[in-house]
Order: sequence, then structure tokens, then C-alpha cells
Amino acid sequence: MELLKDILPLTDPKLDLNSITVLGIGLNDSSESIPPELITEDPRGGWLNTSKGVAFRISENEPKVIVEFILKPELLKELKLTKKSRIEQRFGEASAIEHKLGSTYYFYENQKMVISWNNSNDQLFGIYLGENVIKQTQFRVKDFLDKYYEFKAMTPNYNEWNAKSLKYNKPRFYRFKELESLMVAFDIGNDLLTDFKNRKFLNHRTLEDFRPIVEDIERYVSQNGFEKLRWERERERLKDIRSFGMLVQIFMRFSEEMRNLLNFNSGWLESGSVTSRYSIHKTHQLLKSIDLQELHEIEHLLCKLIDPKERTFTKSELIKNYEFPDVDLHSIDMDNY
Repeated sequence: MELLKDILPLTDPKLDLNSITVLGIGLNDSSESIPPELITEDPRGGWLNTSKGVAFRISENEPKVIVEFILKPELLKELKLTKKSRIEQRFGEASAIEHKLGSTYYFYENQKMVISWNNSNDQLFGIYLGENVIKQTQFRVKDFLDKYYEFKAMTPNYNEWNAKSLKYNKPRFYRFKELESLMVAFDIGNDLLTDFKNRKFLNHRTLEDFRPIVEDIERYVSQNGFEKLRWERERERLKDIRSFGMLVQIFMRFSEEMRNLLNFNSGWLESGSVTSRYSIHKTHQLLKSIDLQELHEIEHLLCKLIDPKERTFTKSELIKNYEFPDVDLHSIDMDNY
């Protein structure tokens, strides 16, 4: 079935994408099946644009096959998607809706379809079909840690770590609300300063939760006879999780300071002088030479301790169940830049 001859079957939730063609081309067809005269530019991000209002995404691996289409608005006029509200009227309730990077995405995961709406001009951007490259945003505890360090750098005054103090600063306020949501989702607590910064969340962890750290210590002491003897005596005293408090504090401080070091040049947007560019080059070369394997291992141990269950939440789950702010933080940052 050639979709461009009749676009309305797109609204059928039972539509089999393997039964359709676009410009006579189907999913999993060879990339060579695209007529060269239709291609308007070199591949960008795996996409080939055509002069017919269609772009094809090509697989990264051999053989090169078509794994996704995007249909541009000029091909979708019959659907009359002139307002956001009409999307779910035409296609039914979306699996999830996300606002990010200036767009709103409607995910229809069973149909392998994503509808993209451009918020800057309040118009339909296109419909993606196939192995969708645009995915729902997922959050693991590593993302919580990233957001925590970012917020801490933006808001160094601990007295401001509350919604009341931040309500007139939207970039900080929404980051704070995201952290509050993630803390509840990952069973960290509900007070960013007390429960996380001051590590009260450790009181709700068990000795079993510290097993990854204990096992890592044992790998360390196995390489040193003296340390091994000391560890045999010391381990007997580690029956109280408070015994690990200093170790966790050191790891968290080291992680934060290393990230600050690695972001040393991040404040530079551009530089007009040779000496400034020279300093950026020299420091950047040094930072590139740092082996980050141990840092990654330390942060992995921290994440295992913060969330022993190693959970993953989609943004839509967090919005629905944990009061995660349903906003486009990128657009808020741009509006307040």
C-alpha cells in the first residue's frame, strides 16, 4: 500500500508498517532503492532528505537498509493537524507526550510512530515511522546525580534549596522540582539538603546494599597481604552502616570535584585572543589525558548504593506518579538566558 496515495490509514492503530511503502520504498529495503535524483543533500545524522517531502533514515550497520521514514507537513494536509489538540483526536491517546528542545513529541509506541510538533511556530513538524530514533526520555539514578551536581553549581547557597526561595528563578526552580521528584522515585527521601547532601538516605539502606563496595574493597585488599590482614579484623566491626558514612562522603566529594575539573573550560563560549585560546588548548589537552575509568567505577558504586534496585523511569512515568515538572527545561533556559 502506497501511503502517499492515501495518508488516512496512518490513523489506524492496527496499521502494519511492513505493509506500506513511501515513494514505492518500504522499511528494510536497501538504501540503494532511493532514486538518486530525489536526494537533495548528503546524509546528515543518518538521514537522507528528498525533494518529495520525505526523509529516510539509513541503518548504521551493513547492509544499509531503510529503518525509518519522516513524512513532512506538506504530505499530511489531509489529516488537518492544524492544532496540537487534533493529534490525539485523530490518532487516539498517545503512549506518552514529552516537551523537549522546543518540540512536543507524541509517542505511539505500538504503532512505531512519533508525531513531532514544533512549538516555536506552533505547527506540525512531521511524523516519524519505523525504528524511531526519537525515544522517550529515561532517568536512572546516574541522571539524578548529574542533575544534582548541576543544580548545586547553579545554587551554591543551601538556604535557597527550597521551592519558596526559587519560585522566581524558573531554571533553578524546575531543576529543584525535578530533583525532588527523582528523590522520591529512587527512595532517597524528600529533602535535598538533609536526605542527600547530608546523606541521611544512608539510614534507609541495609548492609546488603553496601555489598558492591565491600566486594570492591576485598578486590583491593587481595593484592596486598598487609591490607588483607587488617581487613579481616576491620570487617568484623562493619556491622553498622554508619561505618561507611565517611567513605561515601569522600566518594561524593571526589566525584563532584573531578566533574568541576573536567568542566574547567565549559564557561568559554568563544575567545578572541590568541593567549586565551592557547590557555584553553593547554588545559583541554591535559584534561583529555586523564584516565576516567576509576572515576566511572566510583560513580557506579555510588549509584548502586543510592539506588540498589537500579531502576529506570520514563519521564511520562515520573510526571504521572512523582510530580515531575512537565516542562521543556531547554526552552526555559533559553527564555531566561
